[in-house]
Amino acid sequence: MRIKQAGKNIKYSTITYLLKLALQFAVRLVFVRSLPLEYLGINGLFTNLLAMLSLAELGVGTAIVYSLYKPLADKDTETIKALMRLFKKAYTCIGILIIGAGLCVVPWLDWFIKGSAVADIHWFYIIFLLNTSVSYFYSYKRNLLIADQKQYINSIYQSAGQISLAVLQIISLLIYPSYWLYIILMLLVTVSENYAVAKKADRVYPYLQEKNVQSLDREIKNTIVRNTKAMIAHKIGGMAVFSTANLILAKFVGLAAVGLYSNYYLVISAANSFAGQFFSSITAGIGNLIALESNKKKAEIFKVTEFMVAWQATIVGCGFFTLFNPLVELWLGKQFLFDDAIVTCLIINFYLMYMRMSVNAFKDASGLYWNDRYKPLAETVINLAASVYLTIHYGVIGVIWGGIISTLLTCFWVEPYVLFRNSIKIKLKDYFKDYFKYAAVTLLTSVVSKWLYTKLFTEVTIINFVLGVVLCLVVTNAVWVLVFRKREEMVYLRNIARDKFGMKFF
Repeated sequence: MRIKQAGKNIKYSTITYLLKLALQFAVRLVFVRSLPLEYLGINGLFTNLLAMLSLAELGVGTAIVYSLYKPLADKDTETIKALMRLFKKAYTCIGILIIGAGLCVVPWLDWFIKGSAVADIHWFYIIFLLNTSVSYFYSYKRNLLIADQKQYINSIYQSAGQISLAVLQIISLLIYPSYWLYIILMLLVTVSENYAVAKKADRVYPYLQEKNVQSLDREIKNTIVRNTKAMIAHKIGGMAVFSTANLILAKFVGLAAVGLYSNYYLVISAANSFAGQFFSSITAGIGNLIALESNKKKAEIFKVTEFMVAWQATIVGCGFFTLFNPLVELWLGKQFLFDDAIVTCLIINFYLMYMRMSVNAFKDASGLYWNDRYKPLAETVINLAASVYLTIHYGVIGVIWGGIISTLLTCFWVEPYVLFRNSIKIKLKDYFKDYFKYAAVTLLTSVVSKWLYTKLFTEVTIINFVLGVVLCLVVTNAVWVLVFRKREEMVYLRNIARDKFGMKFF
């Protein structure tokens, strides 16, 4: 049942995501050709600034979603209703708090920007603020769909909203290139999509409309409080790593640098979001696995998941190393390129982040928020100190190195240590032995693919780029299958492909 639901979730998520991604790239292309680069910097700056304000969420949502796994598996509707009532109260308060805190930032907005003369920037910020805060009044219901292994429903609604937004923004920029209209459309679509998902959840779970809701069990409530306390630190750490880069660049380098960085980050976040679609499709299944299966089964599935993540990271990392700048040049033009040193650091940081996904998915499904509560605090201090110092002295590359250093000193070893000590019975040394094998194959395929690409193609054209993609796919998959063909994880995946999809050649 878990495999069937995960397969359904992944199928819908992948189809809708690819269409949405293509339109996002089209929107960015039209945007940079219709509006000044500083407006692109504003997008990145406000996104990061409001992500910091979303710290007010404090991990309440994650803690409650974890508490939903067991009652959903047991079909305990009374507990589900009690949890969702708590969810609604918490998210309503959070939405109001974010609006209040966000308005307090308005007088200090100019401090975050080096040498900007963009008019109406304060009003632009208020629209971004409303776009962020209004989601909390409805979005708590989408988390029930996700926790119940119905991510595909959320994917359909979310992608429909984002695809509609992309089409409307492209049309508006082509007909009347106004940043005002661009962001007002964003707000309207966000409100509509969240409302539609909430109504769909009401139809899927009609008992949510019932007025008789029992009090939440004290033990469950204590677990949520404990996990929320732990998640405060995790939210701070996540904010420091993922939501400060554009702020630091805007303060010490300028909005133009934020605009260039955000183009590369859009590509990287597209790859991460694709993986996020995959993991959001299977996380509820992992939660079900953690709740019901034996230690041996949990370890087996973790190793398969880690193997799949490493395979994906190799394919994408190799593609980035070989084709990142050619992609940006074809997409936006040479004037938007970073030099190779910055791009290489971006790829290293991407690989380190991507390889954490399986560990974090199992750690979150196991509810181990409390066990590594000090890790994100250390990560925050290291990241901010390193990023600010290195950006002041070395520019854009400094903020990337800050992320790499903080990851290596904290998340890289703490997260698997916590998972294997408290939930999945795997030796840490065995995990790192596999990790470095996977990394070595990634490095090998990346170097070989780039060497072959530069030898075969001397010009950046669409045809050469497509052939480069084919080259990277052939090299990475051929080397991966050759090196790991006898591993248990490969045999497991081969059997699923053969039995599930009728791939007889396996």
